[in-house]
Amino acid sequence: MRGAVIKWLAGGAALGVVALVALWWSCRETHPEMERPSPAAPPVFNPASQTHHRLSPVEARSGLADLLPSAVANLKAAETADQKGATLSHLRQALTGVSTNEASALIRRFLDTRADAPTGRGFKIGGQGILAESPTLRAFLLDYLGQVDPAAAALYARTILSSADSPDEWAVALRNLARGDASPEAKALLEAKTAELLRNEAWQQDPSVGYLEAFDTAVHLGGTNLLPALSDLVRKKDNPAVAHAAFLTLDRLTINQPAEMLAALAQHPEWMTGREETRANYFARADVSDAEQRRLVEAYLLDATRSPAELRAFAGVFPNANYLVSHNLLTEVATPDGTSLARRDQAALQAVNQWLADPRFEKVKPALLKMQARLAEFTRQAGPPN
Repeated sequence: MRGAVIKWLAGGAALGVVALVALWWSCRETHPEMERPSPAAPPVFNPASQTHHRLSPVEARSGLADLLPSAVANLKAAETADQKGATLSHLRQALTGVSTNEASALIRRFLDTRADAPTGRGFKIGGQGILAESPTLRAFLLDYLGQVDPAAAALYARTILSSADSPDEWAVALRNLARGDASPEAKALLEAKTAELLRNEAWQQDPSVGYLEAFDTAVHLGGTNLLPALSDLVRKKDNPAVAHAAFLTLDRLTINQPAEMLAALAQHPEWMTGREETRANYFARADVSDAEQRRLVEAYLLDATRSPAELRAFAGVFPNANYLVSHNLLTEVATPDGTSLARRDQAALQAVNQWLADPRFEKVKPALLKMQARLAEFTRQAGPPN
């Protein structure tokens, strides 16, 4: 089918398909390649009955010192997911009952204690990069801090990133640093810490969802500095979750910066050793109506080292219009409309026809004929250009 939009999310220890988004622009074949509660706890919460009401500022302050220690105790004592959820709901309401400065200071003091408790939930990203679910109390609080006090969250992110304790906390801390500090120094730190995360072999062994979702920071940073690390990961055939997360990251970087990314991949063919058909998917992202991207594709096709299998993979998807859509910590995925896709198909067909008439491309003629037939059908179905 033409222009498939597929939603991928990390799940468990692997990054798997969660939903197929039903957005189709025209017919096209697809090629798919994250102790008990203290008596000093705020008196309005009863974990047994799971009842609570919105705290007034006075009520919130009356139990403020015990609020987070009580949350730890309640989460550890809870026997059901509903009880854990009630604890988190109560905590959020209590934090909103005090000023931003008070809530921010309270959270940072608590994080300094390193106390924590599991929430019984996963690492799930909702809209605007905010966590819809947090696996631990600390991750919940780091996420909340990033929402209410971005500057303080960015500053505290440096503390989290100073030691490799939790990939889930690093994921939120990287987001908080990126959003709360736009200075060149912060960007340099963000890139260095993202590279450190990508190289952390201990976290790769049994990757958490947060670890895989943190790859989005590389997309946010852009550029090619992290390509060596990502290409190492995409070649990890014995670790499909990490390899797939790296594949998606490289794919989104190519969508955002096609000429820069394809030039780097062409200059370093060793980056895709063993993943040549994956490289074909990236080069198939090129929009040949752009002169530089067309030049890169022509050099790619004329490379004498290109294998028949890689050429077949390229021919089967060019121009690649499969888009993987998900909620991400820092970035969004823009998908083209039907008119844009049709124009790309028309430009691609024109280029293929010209290549077929060019003697230099004689050795890749079978692949070109396959592309010509498919693109001719796409353009026929799309109708005359608007």
